[in-house]
Amino acid sequence: MRPLVKEVIIENFMSYRYARIPLKAGLNIITGPNGAGKSSILLAISVALGQTYTERGRKLSDLIRRGEDIARVTVVVDNSPRHGTKPLPRWRYDEFYLTRYIRADGRYWHELNHNPATKNEVSRLLRKIGLNPDNMFIIMHQNMIEEFVYLSPQERLSLIEDATGLKGYRDAILRALRRLEYTLSEEEKVKKLLNEAEKKLAQVKAEYDLYIEKTKLEERKRYLQLERAWTIVRDWERKVRMLEDELEKLSVEKEELTKLISECKRDFETYLDMISNYEKQILDSYSKGLETHEFKKLLRDYRRIWELYAENLCNMKLSEFKLTLILNKIQEKSSELEESRGALNEFLKRALILGERIKTERTLKEIEEELHQVELQLAAYRHVREDIREIYERYLQDLNRLKERALIAARNREKALEELEYRRNLWKKKVIELISGIRELYLKYLSFVDAVGDVRIVNLDDVEKAGVEVLVGFRGASPTVLDPYTQSGGERTTATMCFLLALQQYIRSPFKAIDEFDVHMDPRNREAIFNLIFSIVEENPVSQYLIITPGTLTENIQKANVIVVQNVKGVSKVGVFR
Repeated sequence: MRPLVKEVIIENFMSYRYARIPLKAGLNIITGPNGAGKSSILLAISVALGQTYTERGRKLSDLIRRGEDIARVTVVVDNSPRHGTKPLPRWRYDEFYLTRYIRADGRYWHELNHNPATKNEVSRLLRKIGLNPDNMFIIMHQNMIEEFVYLSPQERLSLIEDATGLKGYRDAILRALRRLEYTLSEEEKVKKLLNEAEKKLAQVKAEYDLYIEKTKLEERKRYLQLERAWTIVRDWERKVRMLEDELEKLSVEKEELTKLISECKRDFETYLDMISNYEKQILDSYSKGLETHEFKKLLRDYRRIWELYAENLCNMKLSEFKLTLILNKIQEKSSELEESRGALNEFLKRALILGERIKTERTLKEIEEELHQVELQLAAYRHVREDIREIYERYLQDLNRLKERALIAARNREKALEELEYRRNLWKKKVIELISGIRELYLKYLSFVDAVGDVRIVNLDDVEKAGVEVLVGFRGASPTVLDPYTQSGGERTTATMCFLLALQQYIRSPFKAIDEFDVHMDPRNREAIFNLIFSIVEENPVSQYLIITPGTLTENIQKANVIVVQNVKGVSKVGVFR
C-alpha cells in the first residue's frame, strides 16, 4: 500500500542541515539515542502541516538551526489513487509538496507545490482527510502521553470529536445554541419594545377615550342638527299643507257663495217681474173696482213678493259680504302660502346640505333642548387634541406590528429549540456509538497488559459539560479514573496507549504519530504495546503510523520501516535500517 506521507525533507531545522526521511505505509519507527534529533523529525512534519505547537521554542524562528537565517521543512504527500480513489479527489496531482519556510526575522510562509499558500488553505486541504496536526490524538509529541491524564473530561471529548470527525455535530449544536440565543435575545428585545409600546398606548388611551366620547357627542350634535333641520322642514311642510287645505276650503266656500249670489240675482229678475205684474193687477183691479177681499188678497200676495224680494236681497248682500271676506282670506292665505313655500324650500335646501331626511316625531323644542345639553357637554372636551386619534392609531399599529414580531420570534424560538434538540440527540447518538466502540477496543487492549478498565461519558445531557472519563485497574485492582495521582507513571502511559490505540481505530486521519510513549513503561508492558501496535498495523494496512522510541527494538522489527537517527558533531544524520 502507498503511504500518505512519502517523505520528509528537512533543511536548517534544529540540529539538521539537510535530511530526507522516507516513510512507508504501515509502521514507521524512528529510533536513536537521546538528543540525536528523533523528535525534531516529528516536529518538522507538524510545522510543515501548519501546527502551532513548537514544543522546544516559543517562536518558530527558534527552530532555525543556529547560524542560519532560514529553515525549510517539506512533507511530500502521495495522492495517487487507492482502490480507484485519491485521498484528496479534487486535488488533480498524484503528489504534492507541503512546504513551510521559517526566517530568523520572524517571517514564515507556506507553499503548496512551490506556490504560495495561506495557512487556512493548508488547513482546509488537510481537514478533508481528517488530518489536524494540532490534535494530540493524531500527532502526539513528547510528554503528551503524560499530558493526556491532565486533560479534563470535557477537553478529552472535544479532542476525540475533532479527531474522529464528530466535531461537526458539536459545532452544529453550538450553531443551534447561538441561533437559540439570538432568537431568545430577539424575543426579549421584542418583549421590551412591546412592553414600552403598551405603556405608551396606555398613556394616550385615556385621552383617546375622551376623544371617542367627544366624537360621539359631535356625532350626536350633527345628528341633532340634522334632526332639527328636518323637523323644521316637517313643520313647514305641515304648515304649507294646512294652508293649502284652508285655501281649498275657502275656494269651495267662494264657489258656493258665488253660485248663491248668481242665484239671488236670477231671483231678483223673477221677483221684479212678479212685482211689476202684481202692480199692474192692482191698478187694473182698482180701476175695475174689484171687491175688497180680492183686492186685499192681491195686496197680500204683492207684499209677500216684496218680502221675498227683500229677503233675497239681504241674502245676496250677505253673500257678497261673505264673499268679500273669503276673497280677502284667500288673498291673505295665498300670500302666507307663498311665503311658507319659500321658507320650506329654503329650509329644505339647508336640510339636504346636512344630510338625508330623518323621520322624527319629536318637537323642535325637544330637539333644541337636547342639542343645547350636548353643546354644553362638548364644551368640557375643548382640551382634547384633534390629532390624538392619529397618535393612538400609530401607537396601536406599532403595538400590533410588535405583537406580530413577538409571534415570529416565538416561532423562531420554537424552531431553534426543535433544531437544538434534534442536534443534541444526533450528537448524543454519535458520541454514544463512538465511545461504545472505543470502550470495546480499550477493554480488549487492556487485557493484553493484564488490566481492566472502562470508558464512560459524563454529563451527556449538557453539551458544554459533557466529557469522557477513562478508568483503569492493574493487577486485579478495581478500575479507577485515570489521573496524574492514582496510577504510577508506567501504568498511566500503558493505559493511555491502550486508549489511544483504541481511539485511533476511529480517527479519520490516515497518518498518526506518537513520540516516546514508552519512556516510563516496564519492559513487559512495552513489549505488549508494541505487539499490539504491530497487530493493529497488520489489520489496517492503509494506515500510516510513525513511532519514535529511544528504546531497544523488538523482534518484530522486520515488519516496520526503521529510521535510525544519530547526531554527529552537532548535526543529525538519518539512516534507514534495511
